[in-house]
Amino acid sequence: MASTSKSDGDRLKPACIYLVVGLTRDGKKRVLACLAKSGRENLEDWKLVLRSLIERGLRRILIVVHDDFSGLLPITKSLFPGADIQLCAVHMQRNAKNHLSKTDNTEFQQRWRAVRSTWDEQVGITQFEELCQRFQPSYPTFVAELRKKHDHYLAFLKYPDALRRSLSTTNAVEAVNGQLEIIRRNSGGYFQSDDTVKLKLGIIVTALENRRWLNIPGRVGLCLHQLNAQFQMRFESES
Repeated sequence: MASTSKSDGDRLKPACIYLVVGLTRDGKKRVLACLAKSGRENLEDWKLVLRSLIERGLRRILIVVHDDFSGLLPITKSLFPGADIQLCAVHMQRNAKNHLSKTDNTEFQQRWRAVRSTWDEQVGITQFEELCQRFQPSYPTFVAELRKKHDHYLAFLKYPDALRRSLSTTNAVEAVNGQLEIIRRNSGGYFQSDDTVKLKLGIIVTALENRRWLNIPGRVGLCLHQLNAQFQMRFESES
């Protein structure tokens, strides 16, 4: 997320917070990385964050969910070759709204909701192709991009029904960002310093992990055995 902090006298400077939230095999959420850096969001900082996770021992991941930040997809594919990479569906839907007419966007969103709620992966794949065919004549460039990233918009369909909606978006990260945004607004629209940003982040993360995330969410508990079975089949059966 983007934020602003004061330094160098009274001047405001842009800052960016790189946040990675993970769901562990015990069914609990953890903040795996949280780095505040001066400047705008950029690929080099993302590489730094992701490589630091690997250096700390993070290797076997079922699915990585992130937005379609330019250039990020090939990086996550190369760093985590055994993982499914899911691009955030909410960001894709917003992008569709910017490219399609109001009437066509309404139909697009309805068709996409049908894909997200499908009971079967192959059915969802078929529905997605039908969606692309429907809008290809009027929006060839936009649809070509959808087809190019087909696997990364539908990766969530491989997972248990109870978690599909959660795994199709970056909402888990956005929820943390939202809390920090509230603090920023209440602080006058900016943070006084980089140290203040780090302090506020620490408070938020500690509160989440020691309170809200302390218990396993019901929908995760329902399918935790399925997730662990998928993990074992993908990774542990190879050893």
